Amino acid sequence: MAHTTTSQGASTSGAASPNCLVQRTATGEGVFARRALAKGDRILDIEGEPVPAPTRHSIQLNLDLHIECTTTIGAEEMRARFPWRFLNHCCDPNASVVGRTLVARRAIAAGEEITFDYTTTEAAMAEPFRCGCGAARCLGEVRGFLALAPDEQRARAEFVAPHLKAFLPKPQA
Repeated sequence: MAHTTTSQGASTSGAASPNCLVQRTATGEGVFARRALAKGDRILDIEGEPVPAPTRHSIQLNLDLHIECTTTIGAEEMRARFPWRFLNHCCDPNASVVGRTLVARRAIAAGEEITFDYTTTEAAMAEPFRCGCGAARCLGEVRGFLALAPDEQRARAEFVAPHLKAFLPKPQA
């Protein structure tokens, strides 16, 4: 993983995604664009089994709903069917979760790693971690949206999941 020491994510409909694939990175694995993607392009759909609490690899879709892949399958099949489990965090990501879809926030070049900001979907991380993304405004430690300072929460307002919007700080007067 080029950006952090953990992975998390979303899945495709049981087949390899035409837009992305899992590849090795210097520190693990990550999801990479198969082709050039434009801002707003659908990268993959988030599917899996609903679980009531966060896990290391789940994505939070509502206050009491997380999606996880609990199926026992081989590593290659996991990479092909559930590439979301290999999505890495970045404090300045190129993709965002919108409902149950991962969408490009900006143009993404073919071969570029696809990342998203875990704090835009997770109220509290099941396993907080040190971030090494290198972004100018890197958080240093990723613990979830509720652990962010109010200015960091406001900075993510455009991309934060609907279930977290109620926790956004009121605008400053």
